[in-house]
Order: sequence, then structure tokens, then C-alpha cells
Amino acid sequence: MAASFSSNVWAELDAVCKALPYGTAVDLKQIIISLNTECGTHMARSGKKQDLVDRLRSQFSSWKSTNSVTRWRTAKAIIDGMRLPVASFLPVIMPMSSLPPPPQGGSSRYASASKSGQINPAHVPLPPSRSTSIPGSPYSTTFSAGFRFKLSPFFTVDQPVSAVLECPESYSATDRRECTLKFHLTDDQIAKLSAPGSGYQLRLFCTSSKFYSAGAGGNGDCPIEFPQTCEIYVNDVQLKALLKGIKKRPGTAPPPELTVTGPMNSVRIIYINGGQGQLEFKKYYLVVQLVRAHPVSALVDQLLQTRFITATEIRRRMVESMPEDDDIVAGSLKMSLKCPLSFMRIRTPCRSIKCTHSQCFDANSWYAVMQQTTTWLCPVCENVLDWRELIIDGHVSPSTQSSMTETTTPDSVDDVLVESDGEWRTADNKFSSAKVAAGAICPTEYNYVDSDSDDDY
Repeated sequence: MAASFSSNVWAELDAVCKALPYGTAVDLKQIIISLNTECGTHMARSGKKQDLVDRLRSQFSSWKSTNSVTRWRTAKAIIDGMRLPVASFLPVIMPMSSLPPPPQGGSSRYASASKSGQINPAHVPLPPSRSTSIPGSPYSTTFSAGFRFKLSPFFTVDQPVSAVLECPESYSATDRRECTLKFHLTDDQIAKLSAPGSGYQLRLFCTSSKFYSAGAGGNGDCPIEFPQTCEIYVNDVQLKALLKGIKKRPGTAPPPELTVTGPMNSVRIIYINGGQGQLEFKKYYLVVQLVRAHPVSALVDQLLQTRFITATEIRRRMVESMPEDDDIVAGSLKMSLKCPLSFMRIRTPCRSIKCTHSQCFDANSWYAVMQQTTTWLCPVCENVLDWRELIIDGHVSPSTQSSMTETTTPDSVDDVLVESDGEWRTADNKFSSAKVAAGAICPTEYNYVDSDSDDDY
């Protein structure tokens, strides 16, 4: 009896050893760290990836030879938590009666599997997808606590309208998976979507098991991430939308809008997330949510109304940030009045309050670009910024804010020089903040400025 029990315990050892190379070096180092802590091993976690794999395999073989069942079970639990594709290396035994009939003409691969009583796990019929859903839905239990997607300025989630569908991993470029998410819209939801000018939309959200577990555990919000190779059909009509985003950059594609015509609907996803060189196999989680979209124009108006920083305040902050050492003399800084995104004249000068540069970009242009590819990068310093910390810079604000102290220059001026005290001037000294403040220049005079004149306005 003891021998039989021991044999069952070690049944997955070979599959685990084969799956180890599919983990990243970081995953393997984490396994070693956990084993050193929980099993009292003393494995080094330095070296190349293959060194880590060989080290773990040797340790597991040593445990098997000494029948160290407790340590192996601990190690297996740690490895299961790393989501390595162990299952793809396990033989799946099925009764001969349960195998579907072979195709006409026969197939050497299929015939071989039939003789042995085993089939490739990639061709096993998919188990029913597990899901959770929301109260009021005909498919409901409860919506996952703590699971939500990262906030966006472009929409506000009103409510989920479907279950959360779990889509299993695929393990190779030939392991094609297909899952269907069905949902029913209530009369209230249909009314919101149908109301003219309401801004309500249905959006399809997706994330992977890499982020879903962390989100469900309260450790963070989930970014949008679809399988790199997938097709989506909404009520049997293929969805034409950008789903991939930037490669290996989850969260850079927006959730696509869904168009439906009735209360009963379905979303079918066909995908592959394995392939040559693929080292990370993930589950994916789909959910349809009702959102209220915010157009770019409304976002810019909100910035102007709530996040406008006057030129006086901007200059005060610039002076405070200057070095106090008398031996250090700050010179003038050239600042472009053209947006680094659109290369057109900045109309709504915007930047993050945390950016250390004074150069701005146009708020309309930035929102329009981020709406398509949500990198959240500052186009000036290329650092990731928080869209909730954007400001309108009154120091570069156009004449539309005439009630405030602003920089006022004609469209023909592409850049200005900003002094250490926050004052600005053009290179030819025809325009400056001092002249604007003194009333020596006003926008109506721009058409009468002679660029060849030596007169000092």
C-alpha cells in the first residue's frame, strides 16, 4: 500500500520537469527562493536559466530517490501557483469508447493515439467554462469581489452586464481555443443605450490570469489584455477593432465597443496564445460592461475649468525650483509653441504637474492619441504620467483665457525663450511677457506687426 501511495504522489514529477523550461528566469528564481524558505534547501538562485532548470530537476530527483513526499508536495503547490504548463505534459487517459471516430482515410497521429488509449491534451474537448456573474442576470451568481479594470478618462463604468467568462490556456500554435459569453440586457440597460446623446456604450473588457489573480486579491486593478492572436464575433458578426495594443505592453489597447440589436447577445472568441518561443501561457477573462463614454472635447473642457494654473503661479513655482547657489546662474530656456504630437500650434497647453520640464503639449492632441493607444506617456519626457494629474499651463495659455495673465504671441512665432524668473520673450524681443502685462501688445495688433521692422513694441 505504501509503495502504491508513493507512486501516485510522484506521478507528475516528469511533467513538472518538462514544464520548467517554459517558466521565465524570474519564475524559476522565485521557485528556488520559496523552496529554500519552506523546504530547507540551499539552492543558489544565480546563473543562466538552464542552470536554474537543471538545479530544480536535480533536487526533485533527489527527493524522489529518498521518498521525501512532504517536500515534494510543498514544491508542487509552489509550482502550481506559478502557472507553468504542467498539464500539457501529462498523459490524458480516456476510455476507447469515449474517443470520437477517426476521420475518413485515417491519420497516423490519431491512429497512434487510439492504439495507446491516449490523446494529445490539445485535442481534448474543452471543459465547461467557469464563470461568475452579477445579480439580476439570468446567468448570475455573484460578481468577483475586488476585480475591476484600471480607470480611464474616456469612460466611466456604469455596471457589468454579463458573467465573467474564464477562457482556458492554449499551449501551442495549433492549440486553437474557442469560448462563448452570453448575456442578456435588461429594459433599463437598453433604454440607456438607446437614449440620444446619452453616451452609453457596451464595451468588451478582457484581462489575463497574470493580472486577474492580483486584482481579485485586492493588489491592483487589471489592465486590458486580449490574446495576441484572436478573433471575436458579436452575434456571429466579426468585431473589427484594435485588440492587440503594443506587443508585450498590456493596457495599451482600449476595450472595444460592441454593437447589439436586441436583449439576447453572445460574444465568441477564437484564440491562440501559445506558439514558437512562447514561454507564458495564460487564461483570459472576458466581461461585457455598460459604460458612459467621455468625448475628448469634454475632457479638455473639464481641464480648463478645474485644472487651470495661472501664469503667476507657474512662474512662482519655477523661481522656487531654481538653484539657490549664487555660483550657479540659470540661463534662458527655449520652449516650442508647437505640440510634439501634432506639430501644430498648441491651443490648450497641457502637462503633468509632476513633470519637471516647462514644455507643454496640446491637450486635444494628447487625449486623441491616448484614446487609440493608451500608453499614457508624456510626449516631452516620455515618462508615464497619471492623467488625473494633468494641468493647463497658464504660462503658455492662448488669448482665450483673456481674464488671466497669459503668454500672447501670433501664430507665426514657433518658440520663445523662458528666463530663470519665469518671464518669456521671443528671440527678436518683439514679444515678451513684460510687454503683454504692460498692455503694449494685444491680439488684435498681430495683423499689423511688421516682422522686418526694428520698432520695439
